[in-house]
Amino acid sequence: MLTIILHQQKILLDISDTIPNLPTAECLFGIKDKLTLIHESTTEFVATVDEDQLSIITTNNSNLNLVGLRKILGHFDLDIAKKIVYYQQLVHYYATHKFCSACGDLTIKQEVNKFLYCPNCNHEIYPHIAPCIIVRIHRDDEILMARGIGFAPDIWGLIAGFVEIGESLEAAVHREVLEEVGIKIKNLKYWGSQPWPFPNSSLMLGFTADYVSGTITPQVTEIEAAGFFSRDNLPGMPSTSSSIASQMITEYVKNKQPL
Repeated sequence: MLTIILHQQKILLDISDTIPNLPTAECLFGIKDKLTLIHESTTEFVATVDEDQLSIITTNNSNLNLVGLRKILGHFDLDIAKKIVYYQQLVHYYATHKFCSACGDLTIKQEVNKFLYCPNCNHEIYPHIAPCIIVRIHRDDEILMARGIGFAPDIWGLIAGFVEIGESLEAAVHREVLEEVGIKIKNLKYWGSQPWPFPNSSLMLGFTADYVSGTITPQVTEIEAAGFFSRDNLPGMPSTSSSIASQMITEYVKNKQPL
């Protein structure tokens, strides 16, 4: 059985081996009553744990410990990582939609699915998904990489940002690039997408583009450093290999011809 125990943006793992793993059913023996059930089937057990119960659980089983999702997500195979991301976002949805936005009454789960509604006014409340663009910008045989303010050492990524109200995806790409590094781009092409739990309930929409003009001028409140780099001279990589940013950069590195 797949066992997923979440707390905010962390996941409870069995750290008894060199490589952390999801807890087994045996690991949870005697502590299930300390968890808040999210979903249970013949193949999955998903729950959350709060701060008050966490110390009790880890005291009873010292091999269990919370690990940050961003740090560990790339460790799991793709199918399991997708399930973890899905349930983390579902947990966030439950935690932030406890009350009806129309009348203020408590919400409850619908009987036929996992979503919420208000029994007082029958208002249906579905998860809010935040579209976010990310773009790999090419200049000849180099790509633009950037370091955000507060990134860990050696962590670099691509230009990304949230889509604003009334804005198309394409317009968001051009705006974010101009705002964050001060350059103009062309030949915008859709690359792919990925649901992403950072900060919460994001949908990353990937694009590629070509550099047109301008001098790189990092936005001082968001970007620490930025520049064009070749595949043989990358300054670093994203914090997890499972992210769309990492996949887009890896594709560039493996393709020896200009994309």
